[in-house]
Amino acid sequence: MHLREEIKEYINRIKETDILVGIPSYNNARTIGHVVKAVQAGFAKYFPDKKCVLVNSDGGSTDGTAEIVQNAGIESYQAILISHRVAPSFKITTPYHGIPGKGSAFRTIFEIASALDAKACAVVDSDLRSITPEWIELLI
Repeated sequence: MHLREEIKEYINRIKETDILVGIPSYNNARTIGHVVKAVQAGFAKYFPDKKCVLVNSDGGSTDGTAEIVQNAGIESYQAILISHRVAPSFKITTPYHGIPGKGSAFRTIFEIASALDAKACAVVDSDLRSITPEWIELLI
């Protein structure tokens, strides 16, 4: 496994997950916040009793992409959080190593999914403007 020690430690704290959704990125600050919120809202609405993890595998963005992922929340979906029991949801943001490109980003996402023994895994692009929470139910 080619993951940084801090990511391995975080994985050890999470232990396992039911659902993992990965978002590979590189300089997608303008669009990734919407994608993260849609994924989190999908977790809350369709999988409230499942342990869910969102993984952002970033290629070294210099535009604040990773910070946006860490700070993005689902404020616009508060009713969902109030009306459903929500199991733990986690976010992992990590740079990927190896040859630059989406292949390395995907490898990192899949390594984390394997380490967490994810029951289901999906990957969505960081610049999707049309993504809605329903996509998560349909992909999983």
